[in-house]
Amino acid sequence: MHASEAPARLQPVLRTRTTTPPASRLTLVVAALAATAGLSACQVASPITTDQPYDPADGVSLDTDDVSVRDLLVISEGNGTPGAIVGYVVNNSEEPLSVEVALESEGARTVLTPAVEIATDSAGRLDGRAAEGEFVNPVLAAEIPGLPGGLVDVRITTSTGEATSTSVPVLPPDGIYANYAELLGGGDAATATE
Repeated sequence: MHASEAPARLQPVLRTRTTTPPASRLTLVVAALAATAGLSACQVASPITTDQPYDPADGVSLDTDDVSVRDLLVISEGNGTPGAIVGYVVNNSEEPLSVEVALESEGARTVLTPAVEIATDSAGRLDGRAAEGEFVNPVLAAEIPGLPGGLVDVRITTSTGEATSTSVPVLPPDGIYANYAELLGGGDAATATE
């Protein structure tokens, strides 16, 4: 600071209070309540999707009183070529069950073999795939109508006589299903993905 300069002075800060008239405050409160009610009403028109059952895999689900079938699909090149029925069957009954799979097409039903035996409170795979990756007694079809990407009608019947049908997707034996190529007579899995 130079000797000729005067020291700076601070000016007092003046606070002015603005008051909102009571009518304006009431309008703001009503607007806030209306916005809250309006935004929370989205829940009414849009159900919680995590509460909706869905199939998180390529196949479809099928339920009867006796069994629950998950990830039901067919692996095939289609157009009359062989196919493997894939699915996981859970026995919900209090007795061992035999589960029979059939293809339905144009009014005809083709029962596939073998029937799958499921113990009480147990589960089994229709494709017979064991933990080691081997196929033991898979349910196979001699010919699958249509092409991959299409649907075929599959009927599941239990030894208690319960039966239900659904349309299931047909997928080619490549990608994650390449290991089915050899099972279906198409060579080893390595050549199926080329």
